[in-house]
Order: sequence, then C-alpha cells, then structure tokens
Amino acid sequence: MPPLEDRAASPWPGLDKNRPAVEIKRDRIKQLLKALEEDVARLEGSNEGALQDMRSMTNLTEAHFGTWDTAKDLARTTGKAHVKIGAVYQDTVAKYRAAIELLRAAAYNYQNAEQASTTNKTS
Repeated sequence: MPPLEDRAASPWPGLDKNRPAVEIKRDRIKQLLKALEEDVARLEGSNEGALQDMRSMTNLTEAHFGTWDTAKDLARTTGKAHVKIGAVYQDTVAKYRAAIELLRAAAYNYQNAEQASTTNKTS
C-alpha cells in the first residue's frame, strides 16, 4: 500500500474541488416514482398483459389438446411451462417493486443528507 501522502494526492474524483456538484432533481424523481408505481400496478392488476391475465389466458389443460398420448404429454409440458412462466413473471414484478423501493430510499437519503448539509451551513 502506498504511503498516506501518495494516496491523498491520487486523482480520486471525490477529491477534485473543481468537479461539478451532484444535483438530484426531487420533482423529477417523484414523477419517475409515480410512473414506475403505475406501471408495476398495471403488471399486478387484472388488465390485459398483467399476471392474472397471463395466467388465465395461458392455462391450457388436457381438454384443450385431446386425450391421445401425445396430446396428454403436450398438456403436461405446457402446464409446467405455465407454472414456470408465472413464477418468473411474479419474480420480475417483485424485483421491479424492490427497484422502486431502492430508488425511493436513495432519494430519501439524498434529501436527508442535503437537509443536514444545509442545516450545518446555517448554524
């Protein structure tokens, strides 16, 4: 590890006083969060393309294929695919929700840091 004085002189971006300040536009983040919430609600709802719709439209059974051996095999295969696709869809929506919450937390943390920084400057 280099000596402390060499490390402090390194071109680390956080030490550059001429670097432009980070600016977070809270109104824009609020708009983005609202749009993301509406989108994930659409995916969770009962409208066309939502999980519930996909499950009802793709739930093919033996009655759809027939009773002969190959049709029964196809029904089993599509049934397994139906369950797997539904699980992946549900997992994707859950991760989408988690991403929204992470964005919300980051915006909240930035707001708190900004307020603390402003408070410390005025006192």
